[in-house]
Formats: sequence, C-alpha cells, structure tokens
Amino acid sequence: MTNGVAPGAPKELYGMFTGPINQAAAQRISNAMSLAINNGVQGIHLLFQSDGGNVGDAIYIFNLFRSLPINLTLYNAGSIASIAVIAYLGAAKRITTSNATFMVLRTPVGATSGKLQSADSTAILDEKRIESILQSKLKLPEDKLKLADLSLSADEAVAAGLATSIGDFMPPKGQLMFCIGG
Repeated sequence: MTNGVAPGAPKELYGMFTGPINQAAAQRISNAMSLAINNGVQGIHLLFQSDGGNVGDAIYIFNLFRSLPINLTLYNAGSIASIAVIAYLGAAKRITTSNATFMVLRTPVGATSGKLQSADSTAILDEKRIESILQSKLKLPEDKLKLADLSLSADEAVAAGLATSIGDFMPPKGQLMFCIGG
C-alpha cells in the first residue's frame, strides 16, 4: 500500500448482497466495507436484496452505512422487505428499479407491541427503534406510517423518501464484482 491506498485499487467497487439480515450478514458487510475503505476505494455500489431478519443487526447495518467515510449507493432490483428496509435507509443514495418493491413493517415480526409485551419487552424497544428511524427518514402520512405492513412501489418509495431515485444497477462492462453472500 502507498499512502494507505493499495496499488491499482479501483476508485469504485460494485457488489451484491442477498440474504437475511443477521449477525453473519452484518459481519460480512462490515468486513467488505472495511476492506474497501482500507484499500482506498472512494465509492461502493451495492445491489441489495433481503426479506428481512433481526432488528438489532439491521439497525447496526443502518448505522454502519450512514457513517461510512466513502460514498455508498444501494440498489433495489427486486424486493427489500421487513427490517431490511431499515438497513437500506442507512445509505445516503438509494436507487430502485422501476419494478422493484418495498415492504415496510412498522413493528417486528408483524405483531403489535401489545401482543408481544407479555412475551418479550425487547419487542417494545425494537418497535420504538424502528419507528424512530422510519419517522426520521420517510415522508409518509401518519396514517400510512402507522400501518403494520405497508407495500410501496418504486414511485411511491421515491415519493416517501425511501429511495432517492429510480434507476438500474449497471456496473461498467468488464467490472469485477464482489458478493457478500447470504
């Protein structure tokens, strides 16, 4: 490395993540981001696909994405659902294809905090953390934001601030790709 930059390191990286949001995924994403930063990469384009997973791990990924010292662009080319929406919101630039969808769940596991309170007080805390992030990031009417399950098209996601624009994940021809497995 020269001046903290690996010789021949690309300025932009393109990769893919697909799978559940869990501790293993959080570790793989952290490792990939760390390697990129330590090798002088200035921007990452990540195709992101997940049906959800663990609340704590998604909030960790959200905080990691929003604090990266490099440019991160996330792409939805299929579906991002449940708690994976929270992780997706961590990137400053979020692009969705015109036929992709989002499923926003306001509460963990689709249940209300009242039903979960006697079973696990952690669910109440998770619901508050999710709601706080959704309220700070999304421009939705209160009645829609309070729905337990809310499906959004690409156009609706852009209007709500969930995605920043509509576009396609299109790595340059010949671009090497990395995969953060699922």
